[in-house]
Amino acid sequence: MGIEKKQLITNGFFSKKRERIEEVVTMLEKSGVNSLLLSVDAFHQETIPLEPVKYFAECVVKSKIPVKLSPAWLVSEEDNNPYNLKTKEVLGKFKDLHIPIGSGNIVFPSGNALKYLSEYFEDGVAYSSPYEEDIFDVRAISFSPNGDVLNGNINNNDIQDILESYRP
Repeated sequence: MGIEKKQLITNGFFSKKRERIEEVVTMLEKSGVNSLLLSVDAFHQETIPLEPVKYFAECVVKSKIPVKLSPAWLVSEEDNNPYNLKTKEVLGKFKDLHIPIGSGNIVFPSGNALKYLSEYFEDGVAYSSPYEEDIFDVRAISFSPNGDVLNGNINNNDIQDILESYRP
C-alpha cells in the first residue's frame, strides 16, 4: 500500500498483565508501527491507571518504536489551571524514560468539554475546531475498537477494499 507512516495513537491501557503488554508491543513492532503517540494527561489519568501505561511506555522504548508523549492541554500549555498542573505532574512520572513530549493537543470546547469545563472557555467566542478535515482528502484513518472504519469494518473486509470503496 506504500504507507510510510504507520502511527499509533493510544492511551496505552489495554491490560494490567505485564506479559500481555510485552506481547502487544512486540506485535506492534512486527507490524511495522513506526511512530507512537502516547496520550497521558490529567484527563486520561482520571480513569486510566498510570502503572500499566508507564510499563507499556517502558516496553515501547525498549522496542525502538519512536514514541512521544502526547498530552491534552486545557486552554493552552502555558495556562496554569488545575488540569494542566496535573498533566505536568503526570508527565513528570515519565521523566526517567526520556521520552520526548510532543505538542499534544488543546481541548476543544464542544461536547463534554464544553459541558464540564465551560468555566475555562471565554463566553461569546466562536471557536472553530482545529481537527476538522476535508472528508474527501483522507490522510489518516482511525479504527473503532470494534473494527469500524470509513463505513466498513476490518473484521469483515480487507482494509484496501474499504479504502477503495469509501464514498463520504
